[in-house]
Amino acid sequence: MSAIESSNAKKLIQAWKTLRESEPRLRMRDIASRLNISEADLLASSEITEEQDFPKVKSLEENWGDLFSRLGSLEYVMVLTRNEACVHERKGRFEEVSSGPGNILVVGPDIDLRLFPGAWKFGFAVEESKKEGVQRSFQFFDAKGDAVHKIFLTERSNIKAWEDLRSEFSKKNPLTDSLLLPKEVFSPSSLPKKEINAETKEQFLMDWGRLKDTHEFFPLLRKHGVSRIQSMELAEGKFSRKLDSSLVLKMLELASLDRIPIMVFVGNQGAIQIHTGEITNIKVLESWWNVLDPEFNLHLRSDLISSSWIVEKPSNDGTIHSIEVYDENGELIVQFFGKRKPGQPERTDWIGILDSLSSSVSA
Repeated sequence: MSAIESSNAKKLIQAWKTLRESEPRLRMRDIASRLNISEADLLASSEITEEQDFPKVKSLEENWGDLFSRLGSLEYVMVLTRNEACVHERKGRFEEVSSGPGNILVVGPDIDLRLFPGAWKFGFAVEESKKEGVQRSFQFFDAKGDAVHKIFLTERSNIKAWEDLRSEFSKKNPLTDSLLLPKEVFSPSSLPKKEINAETKEQFLMDWGRLKDTHEFFPLLRKHGVSRIQSMELAEGKFSRKLDSSLVLKMLELASLDRIPIMVFVGNQGAIQIHTGEITNIKVLESWWNVLDPEFNLHLRSDLISSSWIVEKPSNDGTIHSIEVYDENGELIVQFFGKRKPGQPERTDWIGILDSLSSSVSA
């Protein structure tokens, strides 16, 4: 470990300590933002200095597929995936895990993940003392040090299994100082918007109408060089309908009231996390719209929603409808579907909710 690396880490720990003393309830993500660095920086500094009363951190080897194939041994855990505007938390067990080039697939009734480790750069095992006890987790970050996915132990988890995995997958040496730099601020809105001519639009919409599976949608966007938010605008009136964003909350309330099972997708460049099932406890706290159920929590920042859409995609099982929610940069925040499996038609009660929302717009 170089002197520069040690010096940077110690300065960061001191700034962290000062901020923690003045605002002890700040979360790790908020602390990082205040200090203009990343969450991964905080964990790296804690690992390098081994400062007392700070998290005990171990960097992980990048054998992500091997690690995830063993996570079933942790038993009952909570997984968390988020983006800037939405947090998705789901409790359960890792069941069927498979990996291939550039992806890890986790399938189960509780934990359902599509992971893209090519976008991951850092992983940590973290042990932190809190008022309610010791919190243990595995946390994964992209090259900017932003969190892409986290796995937290619960009171029903196997602590010994977590300790064994930490020991087996820990790196021998802590991270270098490549992380300990000011956080780069990047906004997709700064990129020029690609112009789509009439011919491209016509061909794009024709190909959209030929979809046979919802999973073909991303390759369709890539084929025509169309961004996701552009696709909503190009298809408006044909395959997409703009929705007043306040009606997203109404959809959650209707699904809860009528006990209609839905699917909730939240992701970032490195992970997509899915909940399938009923939602029951909807709470609004200032700008946050929350689902606070025993096994599933969703936290959606309504003030960061720029546009919402009802979207139709043809498939071999009939037309599939979803609600897609976007931020001001055109980034997808969250998607909602009615609960279904491949080979099954769409639920009529889910279509009923969407019809009710459309009626609210026309009224």
